[in-house]
Amino acid sequence: MTILLLTSCKNSEKTETENNSEPKIEITQTEFKKIETNNSLELEFQLLDENDDIVEFARLEKIAEFPGGFDSLAVFIQRNFIFPKSTDSLKIEGRVETLFSVDTIGKVIDVELKKGLLKDIDQSCLAVVSKLPDWKPAELREGKKVKMRFILPLKFVTDKNE
Repeated sequence: MTILLLTSCKNSEKTETENNSEPKIEITQTEFKKIETNNSLELEFQLLDENDDIVEFARLEKIAEFPGGFDSLAVFIQRNFIFPKSTDSLKIEGRVETLFSVDTIGKVIDVELKKGLLKDIDQSCLAVVSKLPDWKPAELREGKKVKMRFILPLKFVTDKNE
């Protein structure tokens, strides 16, 4: 089985809720902006102030940065994701969407599940995101550090050779 890092829902103007056994989190996609990368990892983000109110994208000077950049983030997730033993005999295909924030000192906080697939896989996704090392925090044009919220989707596909 392979884990792919792909983008979440694109250009949706409506509020999306997912039907699964996990708690439902409503996110209006127009509040998030897509990050363009040169690999399969594509995140969406929003900026939040100290009261968790949305900050305008135009004020952003520096985006929060994973050590080594987004290529290193993709490698970190692929190397640190642990497939649960309970899924060894299953052919799992689908997508898990996680939410997390990078606070003003670069810590990964508020890790949540937006869309689940299978309880054990969902837990492994949350675990790997929770293990992310410190980032360089986002910064506004006026030099103020700001919290950045991300949507990180993980797509699971079964290798054709399995």
